[in-house]
Amino acid sequence: MRLDRAIFLLLLGLAMGCAAADKTPTPEGPKTALGEPGETEAVNQALADATQAAAGLGIARHVLYGEAKPDTNTLEALPGRRAFVCAYQKKPRRLCASGTGQDLAASIQAAATNLKTDAGEKIRPENAASIRLKLDVAISSRSRTFTKKNDRPKRRKVATYGFFVTNEAGEASWILPSEMLEAGIHRKPGFSRAKVRKVLLKRNEAIGALEDGFAYEEFETIAWVERDEPGAKPPGVFRLYRLHPAEFADTDPQTLLQSSVWAADYLMSSISAKGKIRYRYKTARDKTTSSYNLIRHAGTTYSLFQAYDRTGFEPYRLAGTAAIGYLLEHTRRDARTGPFLPENSPDFGESLFVVSLPKGKQTEGDVHLGGAGLALVMLDQYVESTGDTETYLEQSRAMARFLVASQKSDGEFLSFPPKRVGEPPCRDEVSPYYPGEAILGLIRLYSYDPNPLWKDTAIRAADWLIDVRDKGKSASKVANDHWLMLGLSYLYLYTGDERYLDHSLHICRAVEFQYLKNKNAWNKYPDYQGGYYDPPRSTPAATRGEGLGAVLETCHLAGRDCGWIEHLLMETVRHEMLSQYDPDMSYWMPNPAKAFGAFNGGLLDTDVRNDFVQHNMSSLLGAERHLLRQKGVVVPGGPGWMEKRLKGTAYPGVPKAELTTLRADSLRYRGETKWEKMAQDQGAK
Repeated sequence: MRLDRAIFLLLLGLAMGCAAADKTPTPEGPKTALGEPGETEAVNQALADATQAAAGLGIARHVLYGEAKPDTNTLEALPGRRAFVCAYQKKPRRLCASGTGQDLAASIQAAATNLKTDAGEKIRPENAASIRLKLDVAISSRSRTFTKKNDRPKRRKVATYGFFVTNEAGEASWILPSEMLEAGIHRKPGFSRAKVRKVLLKRNEAIGALEDGFAYEEFETIAWVERDEPGAKPPGVFRLYRLHPAEFADTDPQTLLQSSVWAADYLMSSISAKGKIRYRYKTARDKTTSSYNLIRHAGTTYSLFQAYDRTGFEPYRLAGTAAIGYLLEHTRRDARTGPFLPENSPDFGESLFVVSLPKGKQTEGDVHLGGAGLALVMLDQYVESTGDTETYLEQSRAMARFLVASQKSDGEFLSFPPKRVGEPPCRDEVSPYYPGEAILGLIRLYSYDPNPLWKDTAIRAADWLIDVRDKGKSASKVANDHWLMLGLSYLYLYTGDERYLDHSLHICRAVEFQYLKNKNAWNKYPDYQGGYYDPPRSTPAATRGEGLGAVLETCHLAGRDCGWIEHLLMETVRHEMLSQYDPDMSYWMPNPAKAFGAFNGGLLDTDVRNDFVQHNMSSLLGAERHLLRQKGVVVPGGPGWMEKRLKGTAYPGVPKAELTTLRADSLRYRGETKWEKMAQDQGAK
């Protein structure tokens, strides 16, 4: 122990006198959120230490399970701040109690004792291996009055504080900071007072009715959770912030591959036998919504074939192929013409595009350029990952014809082409992302179907975006067009046009500008670092990660040093990983098997949507590919890989033993899906 720390603890112990000598825990002490007042910095320093957090949780394990009591000397020398101990298991999912004592160790022991008294029959020592304990210790509080119909806190503060309420009889109830998200209390733009009341009353009915304008304490905690480590006794611990790990994950290639495999396993598990993909899953409520989006369906399928490309895991291919079939069932054909696809053109023929029925309507929805654009990207990725150029070649060409027919004479695409030949466009609107999707789909089709029309259409579209849409825009005005960044990487491969690299770098500067917008918040809200928007969301980070990885591919082709982009990419990727439901973050969910491996919407959004997972996984695979390339290791993906693949370059995928290890947690949580069983029936890997 450092000398200054030892002196501090000695003086603190002397100051506490007889109170420090009495170690008998009290079932409940001061009816305040904070508990015993005292020196704050010492508490904060101790609770920032995983060893002391493990000791605190060890006290709870001693009380609840009868395990050996840990060394608590440091905790005994600290003020008796209010402690909260929660036990999470399959059913009931969350059981919690609080307590205070004459020192911090006594407070934790009191909380655990209260939990055992209240719910000991539901927290049995023989079930300890399947229970995850969480410890919160109050570090600050302030008095507030709930006077508004809806509390709308600053977005940055959501889930950083909880509620503590007492009545005249001394009864207390509370909501922990993480429970604002765990219990689904927070809803944009704030949270309902009625929901807060409901949760407070459920925890302790004795507090009675809470009238308008009820008083409460807004309190902050430092929270630690036991890790998901089967067989470890006791398990390790990790610090929680809001509802994600307080510490950023590593961004080494192996960690990125592990996260990508978990995400791919989630996507595979979400695909039905008919190929429909689970679109939105409300994790806190264990509810799948009925809404759907076929464009995101295509993007999700594209990313699953990226995972198959990288791993060679046959069930990914089987699930992805079913998803292709589902999308093709929602397409329509007609013969379209345009400035670059006249009726007398040798390439004229049927066009194929995506249609869908909007929820609750019996008529077709609008036609989106991105429907065919991203569907073509999906089919391109199928070809790259399987080497099969024939199965969907006719559909790919028909989708490409639709894109060519949707291009105006100046190179701009119609974002919402007509539903039928001869009709006006569906909408007089412009999508910032559909043109990039179309460019990427066309130029990747050119890789295995080298018709100059596909490349020329992509070049015209890219030139229009650079010379017209983005002309003269500063880094603060240029949009994050990650699909264009991907497309420009392939266009640079085939043209060597430096303008495509220069514009890619310009978009990267725009991403850097957006990244720095949250810099002033990093010290107080460290999870904002690497994020985009306020509050940061996972998909904006992920799409930027995809684009940055693509530009690093372009820099590699050009022999350009772009180290500043790599730094920006790694900052972005580690922020993304805060949003993944990995083994540690499975503790709070009502149905961990259904959500495991997925990415949620961001720091304040616990829901899962298939495109959240898609973009994050694609970003991580791109970052891993870049890091491995620096080590001289080549893995699938990026410009030029398609040609190598079709010329016979073999890639064996991830070795079976390694893949078994990477997928072990997915199988532990979810078991085998229909796709693994189908692969086994077919005698596949």
